[in-house]
Amino acid sequence: MERSSMHLVFLSTLQCLFLSTIASQAPALYIFGDSVVDSGNNNHLREGIKANHPPYGIDFPHRVASGRFTNGYTIADFFDKWLGLPLTPPYYSTNESVRHQTIKGFNYASGSAEILPEREGTFARSLDLKKQVKLFEESIQRYVRLHFESKDELHKYLSKSIFLVIVGSDDYLDNYLQPKHYNSSKLRRTDKLAEVLTRELALRLKELYNIGARKFIVSEISELGCLPYVINVVKPKTRCATNVNNAVAIFNRKLGVQLHSLSSTLKGSTFVTAKFTGLWEEILKHPKNYGIASIFLHPCFFWYHAYIVLMNTNRCFVFGCTRYVFAP
Repeated sequence: MERSSMHLVFLSTLQCLFLSTIASQAPALYIFGDSVVDSGNNNHLREGIKANHPPYGIDFPHRVASGRFTNGYTIADFFDKWLGLPLTPPYYSTNESVRHQTIKGFNYASGSAEILPEREGTFARSLDLKKQVKLFEESIQRYVRLHFESKDELHKYLSKSIFLVIVGSDDYLDNYLQPKHYNSSKLRRTDKLAEVLTRELALRLKELYNIGARKFIVSEISELGCLPYVINVVKPKTRCATNVNNAVAIFNRKLGVQLHSLSSTLKGSTFVTAKFTGLWEEILKHPKNYGIASIFLHPCFFWYHAYIVLMNTNRCFVFGCTRYVFAP
């Protein structure tokens, strides 16, 4: 089965710098974020976007639409494989019995999740980052700690576990780039919004640290100005929307500052930044270098707000979504 080229590019550097040393001893993987790493939590939310129907999952084992917002594995799934762990279960998909037995991590990610919870009362529903951290705390107190005889053993376990955080894109896609629906872009300048977002993210990371987390992989936001939805809204004259990518670049720079500060002040912590800068531009310019036949497979979907709504699933099955960048 073909794998997502973007996922492999994203992870190749991390595997060399991080997974081959510290991560090789990790007993568990805990996952926080948005649709990039959601593996089924949104299936159990009353409202909000879901990926529990074809053609999602057509390249996943047994072609199961598990709730992953992709045709196959997510970035988090590849981490599981490299760490030698089973696929991390979505927290909301597990019952009490499974939660009591699980010791190798949970996935709390939620499609359309944001750093800032600013969409109360709107059409979308998700688990924002603050809620995800609360769920992690709940799972440690109610389930995981029961596997250890002492607090020291639990602390040692958590300190060796990996905490993967991929979030922030939807704070721009669903809020900042939709002034008709949300007020983020009206209330904050680009640099101010980035400052607010990265500070809020840092607070959530501190909360994880206080619970016991020590080893973090935190992702930058990818170049959103190259996404079909953004191009459709902004209608740039160039291949990508430069102003949007510039806004994201400000976030990424401020994120680096925050992570450096955290690593300097939180004793025993390790923060690895997963960098996206230049990735989309490279793939869009040279798709064949990454085993990609074309950039778009338009007939598979249409856009509703910032979301892909799937249609004509037969075309995705016939042409093979793994050969395209933006074929959901």
